[in-house]
Amino acid sequence: MNICLLGLSGSGKTCYLYTATHVLARGVEVNGHTISATSSNRQQAIRLNNGIEQMASGIWPEGSINTMTYPFDLKIDGKSVFPFTIYDYRGGMLNGLSDKDQDDVEEIFDTFEESSCIVILVDGDTIMQALDPGLLSPTHRQNVSFVAQLKARNELNYIESLVKECNVRMSRNVPILLAITKSDIFFQEELDAGKRLLKELLPSVFSLRNDMIVGITAVTLGEDLHNEDGKLSGTLCLNTDGNVHLPILFALFQEIDEIGEDADTEEARLLIRKLFSSNKINFYRGGKVAFIV
Repeated sequence: MNICLLGLSGSGKTCYLYTATHVLARGVEVNGHTISATSSNRQQAIRLNNGIEQMASGIWPEGSINTMTYPFDLKIDGKSVFPFTIYDYRGGMLNGLSDKDQDDVEEIFDTFEESSCIVILVDGDTIMQALDPGLLSPTHRQNVSFVAQLKARNELNYIESLVKECNVRMSRNVPILLAITKSDIFFQEELDAGKRLLKELLPSVFSLRNDMIVGITAVTLGEDLHNEDGKLSGTLCLNTDGNVHLPILFALFQEIDEIGEDADTEEARLLIRKLFSSNKINFYRGGKVAFIV
């Protein structure tokens, strides 16, 4: 089972990966059981551990410069249930113009075909700037200009272009999870408006003419986190309060029925399902609100 992790430059993808995998390695408690995911490759485990240790020490980690693969084992109460792999793509290639950027985008489409889900991290600051000023609080409204809004909406259009090309190239609709990062910067009304804006600007994702499964959630790695000349300021949150575990578990849930029908896999499916409350993640299918049963 493969999960593709994407994000435009500045979305915080590298920080998200380090935090989410750390939280999942520690485990998520649900109904008296523990769901966890641990790296099955020693070197990659060291890389992930070094990354989260940097962040905890106040160092902002460098972004991905190459595509990386991270193999994991999903576990229930410490017992391995099935393996999966996260493909971490460098953010700059999605909106880059170099030959290498284009070659790397071609690689994306090759791995999409065999993926159970595409997780796209959408920068919270970009969402904030893309919103109409009238939908923002007075505090946030003063920070948005016409040029900033135009640039932000163009950034979101890169996602629409990517998904649209996926629909043309591929023989199936791969499920997509849109994760709005830095959710701590929003008031609830602004976050709700941001989700509506994604539905408006990403018609290929929410088309009534396909049967695509889509989720929208919001994640945060802490409070008021900033990159100040390579130093991480703010309060880092290394637990499930920021919903960092949900995108990866959503992705696993999409093809868990294909793994097998044994008792451990079924238990994993039921436990993961219990984490998807409507106030944490919204589901859509064929552009319409959907529910998991």
